[in-house]
Amino acid sequence: MSALLVKALAALVAMAAVAELAAAKNYTIQWSVSGNYGDWSSNNAVSVGDTVVFTYGPPHTVNELPSEADYKACSFDNSASSDQSGNTAVTFDKAGTRYFACAAGSHCSQGQKVAITAAAPGASPAPKPKENSAAASMAGATGLAVKLALGLGVGGAVLAAF
Repeated sequence: MSALLVKALAALVAMAAVAELAAAKNYTIQWSVSGNYGDWSSNNAVSVGDTVVFTYGPPHTVNELPSEADYKACSFDNSASSDQSGNTAVTFDKAGTRYFACAAGSHCSQGQKVAITAAAPGASPAPKPKENSAAASMAGATGLAVKLALGLGVGGAVLAAF
């Protein structure tokens, strides 16, 4: 295989990796006791690789609860994590539902809690988040990189060489 083909293949692989990273989304939750988080997950299509950032002030916390039972009961005895920094970022590294709640006073029982379900990589999450023009542009770039990585256009000659 020629050095030129090796370089072209390396460039395609790099573009596919960048496209995957560009596809990750960030969501922000303004975390407060008066928030309505009951349907947050159904209105926001979180996927593996996405990050949710909770922004808040004292006395709030973001505790990750280990189970749906702890979430429903607002039980913080076995919290997987707890943060009170005011800016808690959670990146979803696997598919499934994770549970978060505020441990301050009776905030959790007043509704300051959210269950967030992340879809598996490549799965189509049911809800579609609203995209801004920058996100739409990234989606177009991602599609182009995927086409190149799959061997359409320039990459076809590279893949055919194997």
